[in-house]
Amino acid sequence: MANELFILGAADRTVYFLIKNRAGLFWNGTTFETYATANRANYDVAATELGTSSGLYAADFPVLITTGGTYEGLAFIQAGGSPAEADLKLGACKVDWTGTASVSGGTGAMTGSEWRDYVLRRGFKRTDKDTELYEATTDAIQEMRRRFMFDEAETEATTTDTISVLGDFKLTVENDLGLVLGVVLEDDDTGTPLDRVTKAQFDQLYSSINVESDRGYPRHYCLYAGQIYIGPRPDQTSYAYRISYSRRAGTITSSTSGVPFTNLYRDVLKDNVLGRLYTDLEEWDKANFHKQAFEDGFLLSTRRERVNSGEHCFNVRPYGC
Repeated sequence: MANELFILGAADRTVYFLIKNRAGLFWNGTTFETYATANRANYDVAATELGTSSGLYAADFPVLITTGGTYEGLAFIQAGGSPAEADLKLGACKVDWTGTASVSGGTGAMTGSEWRDYVLRRGFKRTDKDTELYEATTDAIQEMRRRFMFDEAETEATTTDTISVLGDFKLTVENDLGLVLGVVLEDDDTGTPLDRVTKAQFDQLYSSINVESDRGYPRHYCLYAGQIYIGPRPDQTSYAYRISYSRRAGTITSSTSGVPFTNLYRDVLKDNVLGRLYTDLEEWDKANFHKQAFEDGFLLSTRRERVNSGEHCFNVRPYGC
């Protein structure tokens, strides 16, 4: 294992990490202790910039730390010859440590069983609720992907469907559909994107959709009850409909090889899952706490995604800045 501690910053800097455990104690190279100004130089774990002027800084997590748990790496830009309290704060990262290695250090994403253990470590102590935990995780991932198209969900798939019976206006969606990105009507050599509307808007626009004689050139679509409704009712069966969509994450189980969002956004996913679990247990205070924590974390995460993709306003700052 290597480079478990990782941070992004300005290029060509001297960067180091301080490692803090959940009790608020700092690693001094031998053990964890209460922070002391005089011992600042003992706390630093030097980082190396990857590549040439990349601004990507990484360091190995100390193998002398043999107690498993979640640790925080606090990154600083060293200004002088040694670490000092006046050094500029760069950001923070978290490492889930088994005692000998980081969890799923090779891929960054946790397996289903690792994710279950992580949620238990982070406060949910009910070992008899594994089924509910995996179900809540599946639902939470779908919600996060539905509310915002994160980069890792953008594995686009395309399928082409037809309506073979004149008078029909519904298409069946694919089994692995996660989020419909668009529907294009193919008419000979012409491709026309259909406008997406809500079911309520569709019903207003096509109140007589069930009247078979009311047909026309398709203009809109909506997703409802596992089908794609086309409006108006197509006037030809020769049209083809090219559907672009992101794939569904699938059902999360203990054997899932890589649980989505457990690389970059595991804290956000964790709060979503705990909010659901505590709601089912009718522990309302805990449920509301984690639901609010999720909303706060989700907002920061989506801001980060917009910054990474360039879809942001100038007054939106990157996550962690």
